[in-house]
Amino acid sequence: MIKKISTVALATLICLPALASAGAGGSNDRVADLEKQMAEMNKAFNAQMQAMKEEIAALKNKNAEMGKEVASTSETVKHGLDAAEWTKKVSFGGQVAFRGYNVQNVWDFDDNDDTDNMDLFRSKGSLWTEFKASDDVTGRIQITNQTWGEGTGVGDNTDNKVFLDNAYINVKNLMNLPVEGTLGRQTMIYGTGFVILDGQSQFSSSSIYFDGVKLRWHITDQLMLDGFYMKDQENNLANNANGNAGDDQTLSGFYLTNTKCPITGMQQELYALNRHDEAIKKDIWMYGARLSDKMANGIDYSLEGAIQTGDANATQDQDAWGAKMEGGYTFNALEWKPRIYLGYAFMSGDEASSAGDNEQWDTFYGGWPQWGDLLAWKYLNIGPGNALNTVYGSYDAQSTVSGEAVYSNLRIATIGASVNPTAKLNMGISYSKLTFDETAPGIDDDFGDYYQATARYQYNKHLSFGLYGAMLEPGDAFKNITPQDKATEATWEAEFKF
Repeated sequence: MIKKISTVALATLICLPALASAGAGGSNDRVADLEKQMAEMNKAFNAQMQAMKEEIAALKNKNAEMGKEVASTSETVKHGLDAAEWTKKVSFGGQVAFRGYNVQNVWDFDDNDDTDNMDLFRSKGSLWTEFKASDDVTGRIQITNQTWGEGTGVGDNTDNKVFLDNAYINVKNLMNLPVEGTLGRQTMIYGTGFVILDGQSQFSSSSIYFDGVKLRWHITDQLMLDGFYMKDQENNLANNANGNAGDDQTLSGFYLTNTKCPITGMQQELYALNRHDEAIKKDIWMYGARLSDKMANGIDYSLEGAIQTGDANATQDQDAWGAKMEGGYTFNALEWKPRIYLGYAFMSGDEASSAGDNEQWDTFYGGWPQWGDLLAWKYLNIGPGNALNTVYGSYDAQSTVSGEAVYSNLRIATIGASVNPTAKLNMGISYSKLTFDETAPGIDDDFGDYYQATARYQYNKHLSFGLYGAMLEPGDAFKNITPQDKATEATWEAEFKF
């Protein structure tokens, strides 16, 4: 268009001298012709100018539309990038577990009493999501449901209850210091779980959370110190229970971990823990240590011991101790990688005739099935119906939580072995001799013989199958009760994790 306009203008300039010369010739007709030509040229020029204006307007509109398209495309790309960045920050997963149980005589040794016999299914489902807002800030939520059938169970173990299993905020580099904080409902596991694992042990494996605050000071890459204050049982919201003394239970203390000693290579752990039960005025301090290692030559070991002091209740001081040890050897040169091991655990009991200090071990939060599922069932706090009450005083004297596993007054000597026939299959067997530390007058200390067998098959990275069988044959400590039938448990499980 610009070329057309320039051509018209140039032609006009060329014609003007000619027009001037013609005018000098003096002919009226010639003047009229020239005037006519000028009018036509002016008309053509105006037409070209209008066409140019219309084309410029069209180009402006087209340019505006192209700008909108570019902006829209840019915004779409931007949103697409934002969505991609957001999805990188979010992770999620879950668990589906289905287990079949057959349990006999877990609280007594009487085949004729079916109150402690169970033949049932357990279903458990969990979903969790985690959002990493930045390199230092993460939030996590997990919801769970577990049921022992339809319309049965208590607390978290009911088919119509989905509960908040974990909900916490994790913040690293607090105040630009090497300190990590975890605030909210969280799971805490230390060592082999001898003293800290299950914050909600009365609900079996449904939930093991604590509510509270944990701070971890990363002193070095290998040395860390945890300090925490956790609420295990929040009973009445107000503190007017028990004459305004309250009825909550709390766990607090410090846990120091050195993941690798520069001299020995072992992991070292030291702890000072406090368990406070307002209902019975229990305020126990526990001081302990654990040493462990798994060596390249096939030897592994874990040695842990602790003492307990403070107030056992309103009238007695606490004076108890416990230990848990295991040592094994894995034949790495053999195809099935067989491992043999020896174990010993001790939890002190209270002397029956003693009216002074309480010497009965307080399990703190180690009531999970660390010595097998059947023994955990045997030590549940269910009151007089448990046959353990016939052996000495009251095995659950220091527990105010119904359904809590309260290991105490117990010695466990174990020998066991495991093999891996394939990369996906692990199988194990063990035998334990159980004895009591203290018994009532005239009662033998022979608890019984305890047999266990396990198998685990990892079908793929998500799906696994498991089998567990156990038998507890009562010893001479129960010879005064009739009958003396065996306690047994058999379970199978399918577990899917994603």
